[in-house]
Amino acid sequence: METTSAVVKRNGFTLIELVITLSIVAILSIVVLPSYEEYLLQRRRSDATTALTTFAQYVERHFLENGSYSGATTALYRDTSGNGHYSLSVTADNNSYQLQATPVGIQLEDTHCGSYTLNELQVRGITGGGSISSCW
Repeated sequence: METTSAVVKRNGFTLIELVITLSIVAILSIVVLPSYEEYLLQRRRSDATTALTTFAQYVERHFLENGSYSGATTALYRDTSGNGHYSLSVTADNNSYQLQATPVGIQLEDTHCGSYTLNELQVRGITGGGSISSCW
């Protein structure tokens, strides 16, 4: 008696293998995506700090040339940060100024730091719920 064994060659994946793989990818996405978004918010914060420290140099130059901070405007530097994640403004009188970087667009989600401030004494501030040291 002769027996032949038929070997069935399978190509592809079974439905259960695909479901398991997709489940793993979904779980990883749920865990990783919020962390990545928080990372991006943190990376964009440097846009505000860089813009304010550079803007402060231009305001100080204005003071040296005019003997007063009065008349300092965003025209001295720019009205948005380098990457456009913050809107810049200045409030100035004869002897003092305060610069502010207000988040715009996607950066509005950053409630940890919020807006950034810097004055003529180089005092740094934030409007968010975080600490100044973690934001600057």
